[in-house]
Amino acid sequence: MNPLRPLTLPTYRRLFAAMVLTVFAQGAWALYLAVQTLDLGATPATLSGVVAWSGIGLLAGSLPAGVLADRIPKKSVIVGVLTLNLAVATATSTAAIVGMVTFWILAVSAFIIGASTAFFFPAYTALVPVLVGSDDLMAVNGLEGATRPLVGQSLAPAAVGAVIGASMPAAGGYLIAGALGIALIAALRLPAASPAESEAEAPAPSPLRDLLDGFGYVARTRWVRSSVLFAAAMGLVVTGPLEVLLPALLRSSHDNGAAVYGTVIAALGIGGLAGSLLAGSWPTPSRFLHAMVGAWTLGCLPLAVPAITSNPWAIGAGLALYGACIGIGMVIWGTVLQEHVPLEMLGRIASLDFFISIAFMPLSIALTGLLSRHLHTGSLFIAAGLVPLATAILLAVLGQLRTPETTPVESGAQ
Repeated sequence: MNPLRPLTLPTYRRLFAAMVLTVFAQGAWALYLAVQTLDLGATPATLSGVVAWSGIGLLAGSLPAGVLADRIPKKSVIVGVLTLNLAVATATSTAAIVGMVTFWILAVSAFIIGASTAFFFPAYTALVPVLVGSDDLMAVNGLEGATRPLVGQSLAPAAVGAVIGASMPAAGGYLIAGALGIALIAALRLPAASPAESEAEAPAPSPLRDLLDGFGYVARTRWVRSSVLFAAAMGLVVTGPLEVLLPALLRSSHDNGAAVYGTVIAALGIGGLAGSLLAGSWPTPSRFLHAMVGAWTLGCLPLAVPAITSNPWAIGAGLALYGACIGIGMVIWGTVLQEHVPLEMLGRIASLDFFISIAFMPLSIALTGLLSRHLHTGSLFIAAGLVPLATAILLAVLGQLRTPETTPVESGAQ
């Protein structure tokens, strides 16, 4: 299968363009916000207080986002998100130009853009199977998995940083607004709700009931429940060691620790890009739950390498394998959600997945900081490598990794 084939579909090209530019804006906004805050003379504590509102907004918007995506046309959600973010980015940059921007304005804008962006991706995920045939879903998710880190974590910060360096922070804000404006044009050219999408929209009497129905679906659907439990356990033991312990280890064991850390993280990104594109060329595995959990489990094993050696080549190779396996698993996960979850429920399940993925990040970081005071850091790296394996074994023993023979759409949750 050609992983680029979905781009031959005009409707998906527009959705893909809107997604790429939204990811660009999200990645660029993080850098712009920090630089603009520092330009006002912020202390580290003030900077942290402003930037934190982006994460708070993302977390606050993640669950309502899925409910909204299942209650109104997905195109309307995407257009609304891009319109709001365009207005906020333009207003914030203009306030900076005229000397009216303040810390509280930046904090409010961070919260609004964070919360608003949280609404984009459940709607995007739920709209993909409406626009793309099932044979192309693996390729679509491979493209997304390859594009999001490349654009959001590499190209966006580099571009906005270059613009700000050559001019002023507000210029970076206008660059973000320009990207959002083009994304909005692409989104406006998306087709109106299809008959399949319109028929799927039969919301419960209240948004709260919708949300509870989403939790209920996850709880009673074995393959979704198992995937979410595994991802939660993995996120809890992996994020902290990668983001806290690894940079500290490399900084203490190498003279140029910052550069070494940047290099090994780049290896992770390259691995993720390769894994996503590779998976995008495959058909959906028939035993998708085994393939997905197996890829994630295999990928986590090299995270124990820093417990044995601080050699950057060994750590970088391990992180490249980790990135590739995580990318493969995420492509499979995104595809089976779109293939197996009923369309009227897809936005909520995607948002629950997103909520769990970001909710465990700060918890993992906090626990890592606490445990590192009492345990050797090598023990935490070993836990990052082996706890996912133990979790997979436990789920298998409990019979929770059996792939359903039919989809919930066809026969009800399994």
